[in-house]
Amino acid sequence: MPTDEESFRKQKVDLEERIESLESERTSLMEEVEGLRQQRTLLDLQKKANSLEETVQMLRKEKDDLHGQISALEGEGSGDS
Repeated sequence: MPTDEESFRKQKVDLEERIESLESERTSLMEEVEGLRQQRTLLDLQKKANSLEETVQMLRKEKDDLHGQISALEGEGSGDS
């Protein structure tokens, strides 16, 4: 039958092992969480960049179209004079 001292030592060892295991898991999880946060940030930035690029391309096309329309209208006006 275990004595109180033996029981104490076993519980102490069990708790120290549990603490060590949990601290190791915590460190691992913190690193993984940080990596996932960075990945999410990059994906969010990529999505925003893609959206802005589409908007810029659309505006460039509209600008070119408007320049073309203005040139055509100016050409019509000088031909009638």
